[in-house]
Amino acid sequence: MSQIPAITSQRERNRLRTRNDIMDAAAQLLSDGGYAGTALEKIAGLAGIARGTIYAHFPGGREEIVRAVYLRLAEAVLHRGAELRDEAEGLVERTRALARALTEASADPRGRFYGIMGPDLAPVLAGVTGTASRSFENFIRDDLILAQQEGRLVPGADTDALANTLNGALRAAGTRAATDPEAVEAQIHAIGLLTAGLLRPEETSTNGEQP
Repeated sequence: MSQIPAITSQRERNRLRTRNDIMDAAAQLLSDGGYAGTALEKIAGLAGIARGTIYAHFPGGREEIVRAVYLRLAEAVLHRGAELRDEAEGLVERTRALARALTEASADPRGRFYGIMGPDLAPVLAGVTGTASRSFENFIRDDLILAQQEGRLVPGADTDALANTLNGALRAAGTRAATDPEAVEAQIHAIGLLTAGLLRPEETSTNGEQP
């Protein structure tokens, strides 16, 4: 009787491993060839499993897999972004932290599709996209509001408009990182420069806010 939990646990671990192998294969194919290049036969071949095994884990087939892959990566980007931001101090460094989470994920061979999503993915991912992006925009807005309350932002700053604009810059940085992984650090630096430009000139020198 005491061995039953161990057997069940091993079975569950195997199930999760196979499920992750399927999603890893799909992520690679999405990054290399987009949705059109992510056929079930290719997923099965790359994952080293039978096609029928895919349906045991994803009854909805390719669309369900793609949505699961996207949500897994979006959750990872959000978690890492929040973690790096919590470790950073100041508006510039906290915004750079978000940029790092997004650009590094997009530069990864299995994450390029996250930075560059073709039009064929839009209907498949309808209703699930934007979670990490909205959270990042809220993070930025919170930091802008705090800087404004402390009198550190340039006069007349609209925190909603600025948060939206910076978030758009983050997405653009992710797109470039997906097409040119070597540009990650340059894009993070560029985000820092943009953010530093929102601070009063004296703030960048006296409070250590460096782009």
